[in-house]
Amino acid sequence: MELGERMARQEGCLDELLAALGVEWTEPDDPRVAAFAEREPHFPQYHRIGHKRQAAVQELSGRRAPVESHYELVVRALVSDDDRSSPRLLAAALMAAVGRRRVQESLVRAVEDGDPYQQVCATGAWPWVLSPLDYASEEDFRAGRPTPRSLAAREALADLAERFEAGLRQASASCPDTWAREQLTRRLAD
Repeated sequence: MELGERMARQEGCLDELLAALGVEWTEPDDPRVAAFAEREPHFPQYHRIGHKRQAAVQELSGRRAPVESHYELVVRALVSDDDRSSPRLLAAALMAAVGRRRVQESLVRAVEDGDPYQQVCATGAWPWVLSPLDYASEEDFRAGRPTPRSLAAREALADLAERFEAGLRQASASCPDTWAREQLTRRLAD
């Protein structure tokens, strides 16, 4: 899948989410965008996507009702973002509203049943929805000894982690799209 197609899909999902949320988004006037566009033609769209994502996150953060009402649209936007870091924003808003397990279940379903692009994006969002491991000290961190409480929280979701890994292996093995297969294979190796 080409970059322009991926960006159009991501922006379309964000537009759909913003419309459902009743958020009117207007593009800010920024002369730097045109300057960057001379070197990178996709930059204006990349810039718009970032602003639209932020508008959605602001509307959803700390508000369970809109997340619940538009859950599928939020997940669809999440699994249409192939950036390595930006999925954390929507993932955080989702988890705060509906819990880590439900969001992980949605990402597992995307890897198991989604199209190749959704599969890639779900694998990019996965690290942001894992239960964090905490360490009591720098020494414990270096020795790889997480606190029992954080380890128990991670282990409570081990069933989903196993399904996710199995889905990722299957998706990587059967993916017909060259770009997506390369991404899935790379993320499988991570």
